[in-house]
Amino acid sequence: MEEGHLVKILVFSNYWHPQNGVPQRRWHWLGGMLSDRGHQISVITPPSNYRRNMSFKEWCASFPTPSVAWRQGEPGDTGETIFRTPVLPSGSSLTSRALSQGSVAFSQMIFVFYKYILKREQRPDLLIGTVPALPTAGVTLLAARLLRIPYVIDLRDAWPDLLKESDRWNESIGVASLREVALRKGPLQMIKFLTENMLNIALSNSDGVMVTSSWLRDELSRREGFKNRKKAPHLLTVRNVFPQETPFVKKCFDLKNENELNVLYAGTIGRAQDLENVLKAASIAGKKGVSVNLRFIGAGDGRQKLVESARKLGVNASFEQRKNSSEMTEPYDWADTALVHLADWEPLERTVPSKTFELMGARIHICGVVQGETAELIEKTGAGDVVKPGAPEELARLWGELLDNPASLEPRLEAYKWVESERAISVGSEIDEFMKRIESGV
Repeated sequence: MEEGHLVKILVFSNYWHPQNGVPQRRWHWLGGMLSDRGHQISVITPPSNYRRNMSFKEWCASFPTPSVAWRQGEPGDTGETIFRTPVLPSGSSLTSRALSQGSVAFSQMIFVFYKYILKREQRPDLLIGTVPALPTAGVTLLAARLLRIPYVIDLRDAWPDLLKESDRWNESIGVASLREVALRKGPLQMIKFLTENMLNIALSNSDGVMVTSSWLRDELSRREGFKNRKKAPHLLTVRNVFPQETPFVKKCFDLKNENELNVLYAGTIGRAQDLENVLKAASIAGKKGVSVNLRFIGAGDGRQKLVESARKLGVNASFEQRKNSSEMTEPYDWADTALVHLADWEPLERTVPSKTFELMGARIHICGVVQGETAELIEKTGAGDVVKPGAPEELARLWGELLDNPASLEPRLEAYKWVESERAISVGSEIDEFMKRIESGV
């Protein structure tokens, strides 16, 4: 590519607008930012109405004929062109999810071969693969080699390091399936080995890697596969400070109910959150006379087990289905404090949940049950208080202190300003510099 060229970008992703999740909102924001800068964005992704546990008939009707979908695509909200790919529906198990993600990657590779090799259409100037899904890294590398163009990986979590915690992935959802138990030793170990090596090869051979954590960026820069290369990939931190659909900003920080603390968790109830720790903390607090009202909003593989545990422990907890960001005004107004909660897995020290920035922007006090960069950010900006993961007695103690000193529930204004500055100033200028380096090949 020539320096200054307006890049035609093809994005490989398993998630795209109008679906409403963190990956979709991230790329709705980034895609719009790149389009505003003159780049032409296309994306190859599963159907917008794709969901788990579809019947065969629903699955067949979920996407148009490939020849039609791949010839012209459909317009997106930010000016991008969207091409839809077939996908196998998945369940909640890891194996079925892996098969589904693999089917997307296979279809994306067929798309590249059909459109740019067989049909000889004008090739993109740059490929971007969003990870997870993990197979996306491999297909992005293969497609870039086939088309002889550069590629970038958008790495949203601390992969492949999280694979080292795979033995603990099912702790929050109960007993593993018989299939997963059978595959755990030989086959699963081989899959982990191949996946880890595939990711490392894709990352180290890329022209650039975008990450959501500065700790992860620094960790990658120190790795042998990066620093020992003649041309190391360019690294860029783009935190998930995308604009929120909820205009809510808290102005009153008084307790909603005297002598009671309203604690909100709104987000994924999954493997990496370890939310049973919250229930244990509420039980401990209750025995010490600290009244805590828990409210969980969200979905995920760990939800059913969490509901059962709340009932067994007898804590005051309510559970609601996932809400769109635009529906969060009432829950945010209800909350005295909100949780950002992760398991005590070492790679999660290099992960910053997007909910952190949303709560900072809404001026809601954060109870951070986290370590690493997230803990550092919360403490540095005065966004709330932090306790270590896996220590329910410390969380129960913190809740008691907040009730004794309600004035501490008001976050420092610095936290709100930090998010605004990161979104309005830092991200745009850093993406411009990153794209210039990719375009120039320097």
